[in-house]
Amino acid sequence: MAAAPFDYEANLRACAQGDEKAFQRLYHQEAPRMLALGLSMLEQRASAEELLRDTFTLIWENAESFDESAGTARAWMYSILRYRALKRLRQAARNPMLNTQATEILPEVPSASAGTLLSALGRLDESQRGPIMMAFYKGYTYEQIGVRLKVPASQLKTRVQVGLSLLRELRQA
Repeated sequence: MAAAPFDYEANLRACAQGDEKAFQRLYHQEAPRMLALGLSMLEQRASAEELLRDTFTLIWENAESFDESAGTARAWMYSILRYRALKRLRQAARNPMLNTQATEILPEVPSASAGTLLSALGRLDESQRGPIMMAFYKGYTYEQIGVRLKVPASQLKTRVQVGLSLLRELRQA
């Protein structure tokens, strides 16, 4: 018998009411995947671990501000992580002394959803996949990606929009 799917929304609502057990459930459910994403974005374990702590602190402190009509609880949590990671990347770019080139090996994190996304990403053309990865995982603007790939920003916007549409279709298939 398959386990019931994890109810992110119910646990986040419980966090908003001060339920520490619900917060622990959210942490145990999602922290490994969030750490892996943090590592892929920041490329430093210590920074990714600090990002994870900051993210979960913000989740706990702001759980009452989650609006189910705006999206899923899991997407809301990841938007906090992504925003904080991009902010750190921008700060590191302004202060190169803090930006070391240490790399980390991502831990094996089982997730059917992540597997579906990776499979869908693998099926995209490189002209779509590359800009999507640069924009979402490295926080590059269309202009920065354009400089790196020698492609006009307007053309990149189209590629990313088409790629994201295809990703949605592939994940639902």
